[in-house]
Amino acid sequence: MNRIKSMTSKFLLVTLSVYCLGCSGGDSVDLGTVSGVITMDGAPLPDAIVVFVPEKGNPSTGRTDSSGKYELSYLGDSKGAIVGSHKVKVTTGDPVEETAGGDADLANVDMSDTTDIETPPVESDGDVTQRRPLPKPKKGNADPIPAKYNSKTELKADVTSGDNTVNFDLKSK
Repeated sequence: MNRIKSMTSKFLLVTLSVYCLGCSGGDSVDLGTVSGVITMDGAPLPDAIVVFVPEKGNPSTGRTDSSGKYELSYLGDSKGAIVGSHKVKVTTGDPVEETAGGDADLANVDMSDTTDIETPPVESDGDVTQRRPLPKPKKGNADPIPAKYNSKTELKADVTSGDNTVNFDLKSK
């Protein structure tokens, strides 16, 4: 009986080791380094967030400096973006919409004006139709970057192995 348990344990250990070895290396992706300059109407666009979204895989992000220069990072310390075709989004990170709809970019929503879901609603005489109103969200500054460059982007870029320089001159109108 102990011999069967021992053989079963060894079999499971070997099988698990094979699966682990087979799965290792699956996290590696081909990256190309990406940098460039973002301008708007010919002037450098400082402190903008640049996001390259590949057809498959994780996006890469960067932020422009005072001269509009950016460099993309992929998952932490890795530099670059996945090799292939990307949609490109550029935003200032300021709230764009007054309310968050179904298609809203939640990264740009001010969550400080929400109601705690664990707070029970205020009721009057047992009438559940009278509840505490939600505070009106603060209207943020309008993003100076048109939607055609962020939430409804028309920007595209192809990333190849090695160094890639991808510049964009955005138009405010």
